[in-house]
Amino acid sequence: MSSSPNVNGPAPHAGLMSCVGATANRLQHNYLDRSHTPAGAEARAHLAELRKFSSFDVATSPIALEHILMLMQPPLNEQELGRGQEPSPSERAAFHALSLFGLHMQSATKPMHETGTSFAVACGKLFANSTSRSIKPRFDAMQAAGDEVSRITHLRSLVSLLRSQGIAFDYGRFASDLRALDYPAKRNGVLLRWGRDFARGAYRAAQEHTTDTPN
Repeated sequence: MSSSPNVNGPAPHAGLMSCVGATANRLQHNYLDRSHTPAGAEARAHLAELRKFSSFDVATSPIALEHILMLMQPPLNEQELGRGQEPSPSERAAFHALSLFGLHMQSATKPMHETGTSFAVACGKLFANSTSRSIKPRFDAMQAAGDEVSRITHLRSLVSLLRSQGIAFDYGRFASDLRALDYPAKRNGVLLRWGRDFARGAYRAAQEHTTDTPN
């Protein structure tokens, strides 16, 4: 069962983290808990479109960006919406976070948006629970990516692996981190925190496995 959405919700035109988190929560609630209602059918259609958008370049996909901006409830505040010829950092982050969420929710039977669990902690859990030797090299390649296109390609691969193991994370927080990566002064801080979170997630998962394993 997914967590019930906040009836009151964030204030209108909230910040990026609240907007993306509330939108992901609403979609997964309708998809999982109201699947046989019109709201459930609508959620399935939206998630399918988001999944399709995960391979798009936001800078050259104005209709896809428009769809995502209109899907967000509450909408981004005026300070975070773009005004020039390029998407704003918040628009880019919302686009990538929600399109990857659509990919993560494909055939899901439980919530893939989990408030409070960072993306990198989830990847650490994936590493600890997997027999594949490719998880950490994939994560490291994403960390070392020199441009957004390469980073998103690696993120898409990691989210597909997380989906296969049913490991969730916080998409509101993820969107906030993606926005920070657009700023050179903040980028290293985010990547450093992701590295720590990856180690923390791996350690916790290993400890849980040890505790659950019979003597």
